[in-house]
Amino acid sequence: MVDNVTTPTTGTGTATPVIATDDVSGVHYQRMKITDGTADSAVHLKVAAEDSASADGDTGLVPMAVRRAAPVNSSGTDGDYEPLQMNNGALWVSPLGFPKTIKVDITRPADTTAYAAGDAMSNSTTAPTSGGFTLTDAARKSGGSGIITDVCVASSNDPGTRLNGEIYFWDQAVTNINDNAAFTVTDAEIKNCIGVVPFSLYDVGANHYSHMTGLNILYTCVGTANLRFLLRVRAAYTPANAEVISITVKMLQLD
Repeated sequence: MVDNVTTPTTGTGTATPVIATDDVSGVHYQRMKITDGTADSAVHLKVAAEDSASADGDTGLVPMAVRRAAPVNSSGTDGDYEPLQMNNGALWVSPLGFPKTIKVDITRPADTTAYAAGDAMSNSTTAPTSGGFTLTDAARKSGGSGIITDVCVASSNDPGTRLNGEIYFWDQAVTNINDNAAFTVTDAEIKNCIGVVPFSLYDVGANHYSHMTGLNILYTCVGTANLRFLLRVRAAYTPANAEVISITVKMLQLD
């Protein structure tokens, strides 16, 4: 069949109008110029099928993005449409994940009872924080994943013998252990442990500190967006009264 439709005219000397159409099995689909383009041009928007080959002179719409020095949410609610954002000619993306830093302070009991190797270090001798110490929103969503890259440990104490310990990370809640009790977890709980980071603190004057990097511990949270952790002492250690152990965890959230 023939494309285009000629419409009837009225009056003498009037040019016969033609409407551009595409005849498909006897049905005429009107062609429309979506862009304002050059006047009187026959160029119009192209819609291509999947896997169709590109050709010189193909036409289409130019996508628009918002220039921003730093990406921010421009819509009001999660799930709303919003434009892409770019800066210096490059589209804002996060190819390495979403950086996240979480800090947790653990204040041990008001005593100076010495630890033996293999004891738990916690915040109570009778009722430590339920479920273990929490890294809140370690993932961007419940059941989300990430990679622990660095861990920093600081102590408010300045003892003669340095603290040597281990941090055990869990992908879900774990039974916390009383301070100065033997570090023991069940067979079922140890299966949920995602990694262990040993540390040895260094004297930096009035307090002690250590930084562990290049850890590359992959995790997927279970049931929440949180991770949990417990502390274990690796060698005999005499603490300070109400000593504060500060744990800083650096991670990349992946989804």
